[in-house]
Amino acid sequence: MTAEQLAYFRRLLAEPGVSGYEGRAQAVWRERVEDAADEYSEDAHGSAVAVVNATAQQRVMLVGHIDEIGLIVKHVADNGFVHVASVGGMRRHLLQSQHVRIVGRDGDVTGVVGTFSDTKAEPDIDELFVDIGAKDKDDALRRVALGDPVVVGGDWVDLDNGLAACRNFDNRVGCYIVSEVVREVGGDASLPVCVLGVSAVQEETGGVGAGQVAHRWQPSLGIAFDVTWASDYPSVSATKLGDVALGKGPVLIRGVRTDERVFGKLRDIAHKHDIPWQVETETGRTSTDADSISSQRGGIPVTVISIATRYMHSSTEVISLDDVDATVRLVVAALRDGLC
Repeated sequence: MTAEQLAYFRRLLAEPGVSGYEGRAQAVWRERVEDAADEYSEDAHGSAVAVVNATAQQRVMLVGHIDEIGLIVKHVADNGFVHVASVGGMRRHLLQSQHVRIVGRDGDVTGVVGTFSDTKAEPDIDELFVDIGAKDKDDALRRVALGDPVVVGGDWVDLDNGLAACRNFDNRVGCYIVSEVVREVGGDASLPVCVLGVSAVQEETGGVGAGQVAHRWQPSLGIAFDVTWASDYPSVSATKLGDVALGKGPVLIRGVRTDERVFGKLRDIAHKHDIPWQVETETGRTSTDADSISSQRGGIPVTVISIATRYMHSSTEVISLDDVDATVRLVVAALRDGLC
């Protein structure tokens, strides 16, 4: 990853993008891909499509989801404390004492999730509250409104050995991979396929965005890029999750819903180009955008390429940047070798 790519990646991650409120993050992605694409468009819900080599017969849809899990303001109490609801799969036991940003109409409002004096281990989401320092309800409502999205946790932290931590690698990393592939293959006259680079919305709340894009564009193949559980740290079980580790390359998936032929091609291309890879399995549901893509129209072949991630759906997700670079190299090679 070059210094310029790293700066873009960090900027993409820094923007808020709770499901349904992805606009600020999507604007960064658009700036990255628009000049490299033959066409760029956004649909009614905000999913973005960057098209490369539009006239090719075979279309490969590459999709990451731009949205992140978070909270939403549902009530402001008379004493000025802000009560919230969950957007996506928030892990309640991790929320107490977190720093948050409420994305308000006049700018971001900082706050903290309050703690319980009785050290309750896992409060219900409707028991949680955010302290923004307001004197009372009127004071709070000058800065926040019902329906404002709330980002939980901080931004990028560098770790040793090429690792990094951030609140929302799930799944800005997928959108980063798609944008860098689009930039790499854009303008390549010898490319044998059309590439639909997609930054989809609302995956964390049901996979709405990617399915709609697939219905409209009818790709020959869909590849979802997402994160997956690593099993290389204490308290997790490889017998349950499989042997998946940071620094060992992209994670290819094999199983019921995903296409066996595409898995084999990706495996062979990885070997050919000396790209490390690892494998996980699925038994009928991938829990990624591939699921909503696969059932569109008469059915679309799909696969998933994932980045091994520690502490998923927390404010400290950890990945290896080498795995990200290897994934971009694999996909570029696969597109040029003829994946369909």
